Amino acid sequence: MPNNLNLDSLDLKLVLSFANAYSRLNEKGEISDQQLEEVMQLVENYQNYAPADFKNRLQEIFPESDF
Repeated sequence: MPNNLNLDSLDLKLVLSFANAYSRLNEKGEISDQQLEEVMQLVENYQNYAPADFKNRLQEIFPESDF
């Protein structure tokens, strides 16, 4: 069980870090409110995506970016 707790803690840190980074981009006006909302939904449900699918979804949200 300790490994599960470590993974859950890592997952939470990863999600919070990702969410904070995109929130800051939104505050600076670099991404739209709609993009922020879509990213937050993606991050909240990241466990439902394979890495390639997650990347593809990010590319859909930010078509002008190169991931």
